[in-house]
Amino acid sequence: MTFTHSDRAGGHPWKGSPPFLLFLAVFLLTLSPALPGAQEDYVIGSEDVVEIIVWGHDDLERTMPVSLTGMISFPLIGEVKAEGLSATDLARVIARKLSDGYIVNPQVTVTVREYKSQRVFLMGEVNNPGTYTVTRENNILFALSQAGGPTKDAGENIVIIRPGRSVDRALTLEEAQPNQDQIIQVNLKDALAGDSASNIAIRDGDSIIVPRMPFFFVTGEVSKPGRYNLERNTTVLMAITMAGGLTAKAAPKRTRITREENGAKMEFRADMETKVLPGDTIVVPESFF
Repeated sequence: MTFTHSDRAGGHPWKGSPPFLLFLAVFLLTLSPALPGAQEDYVIGSEDVVEIIVWGHDDLERTMPVSLTGMISFPLIGEVKAEGLSATDLARVIARKLSDGYIVNPQVTVTVREYKSQRVFLMGEVNNPGTYTVTRENNILFALSQAGGPTKDAGENIVIIRPGRSVDRALTLEEAQPNQDQIIQVNLKDALAGDSASNIAIRDGDSIIVPRMPFFFVTGEVSKPGRYNLERNTTVLMAITMAGGLTAKAAPKRTRITREENGAKMEFRADMETKVLPGDTIVVPESFF
């Protein structure tokens, strides 16, 4: 991430896709250059390593870590607070200080070489759960790619816990709710399809939870009874199709669903357009004739 400052005045294609395709898409997206807006969002913190170049003054080139107190020490101007600034802002500060009696119209470039100050936590259905640093590509897809992508059992809806305080470990929903931490839900397929509102920027301290894909069951007169992953807007007809379709003995008009609500099981007649919910059991009975 490189920014230059001069002190001169004036200046849903994924529906039904196998999980490995989701991971491939995540991987390919992270090969693309970071969007300028995403790069500018990165805030320098302690332990980050920055490179500073003053054009035409090779003797002033420095690569240095930001101290634990958030400061850097630069020739001629002494200590400068870097923590809390973007690379653009830091370049502007250094240029202003150098122009104060040292260099005429200094051209300053600041590049973040190592990202160490900001961390996020990935949990759930990712291949390599753990703690990862926030880099210039600070969005949800890049964070998932750092953790090896979603597993084959990953669900579509990702939960992000954003605490309003400094944390040094992952948070669970049970911990977040009493503290009124911000809880954000985004849809992975929407993010992969290019929806920028779903591919949100991540922040220091975020806990990213990828839940297991919800499922349903199909039993009775279908070709392949069993358990199936539940995607958005799945209907009874779609569920039966996933189960290989009806057998010759099926009575589709008497199809019913067994569903648990508030701890109690209920059963009701369903038509082909009824929406399937997590945990549903779809029962296709045999015809009387």
